[in-house]
Amino acid sequence: MEDSADIFDTALCALFAISPIGFSTSSPDEPHVYTPPVGAPVRLWLPHPPASVHAALQANHLWLSAVFLADRIASGDISFVTNRSYPNPSPQTSSVVELGAGAGLPSIMAARCGARVTCTDYDNAVVVATIARNFEADKPGNWAVMGHSWGTDVSKLLTRSEWGYDAILLADTLWSSDKHGILLDSVTSLLRRPAEGYAGGVVHVAAGLHTGRGPVTRFIEMAATTGLKATFEGEVKWLPGGGWGPHQWEGGELQEERGVVVYYTLRWT
Repeated sequence: MEDSADIFDTALCALFAISPIGFSTSSPDEPHVYTPPVGAPVRLWLPHPPASVHAALQANHLWLSAVFLADRIASGDISFVTNRSYPNPSPQTSSVVELGAGAGLPSIMAARCGARVTCTDYDNAVVVATIARNFEADKPGNWAVMGHSWGTDVSKLLTRSEWGYDAILLADTLWSSDKHGILLDSVTSLLRRPAEGYAGGVVHVAAGLHTGRGPVTRFIEMAATTGLKATFEGEVKWLPGGGWGPHQWEGGELQEERGVVVYYTLRWT
């Protein structure tokens, strides 16, 4: 069942055309249907983890930032084709890992586009099983689902891409600032470094601003101390009827900006 906060939020959005911050379902057995700008719809079951980790994970929503990354992947604005000469796998088999994946939507779209995908979230049986269910239902290509708690050993993940990953997907993983350090530990351990003929991997970071801009700013600043350079790629807002429109920040210390997603890429300096 939806909790009272979800019901209240849904009612506000319907009555006053307020942008949502994500999508939820009334039951773990009821899928949410995502329709990409290109390709067939995706049926997603959302994780409903036990109460002991529910507040920490917030995994029972499909956040707008995940929809944003999925849309960009489906439309070809994010491409996973690389033409590297070292190491030398096929240029069509770029390796992608998602951290804190929730339902795994961006990963599913990446696998549909031909990437070799490893989709991860907190090492909880309910969460991992739900993500696997979504992949098994969609059958998108070369994929694996693994539990990974940020900051822990990444050797199991590197069995899927021993030199590190060409791309890392982060969708709404920045809201808890005290987790930035361990998240960056995982990112820097998994992101492929530059080598001869290869520029290095890229991190795609999309964050909803319903928790304000402070967590995003703090994450970008901390990332710089690890040797990662951030590039601001833009920000958009979810329109009342669905889809994305441009958004321009006008300054101020807003506590939340509902429906706004900001997008950065990170690369090795």
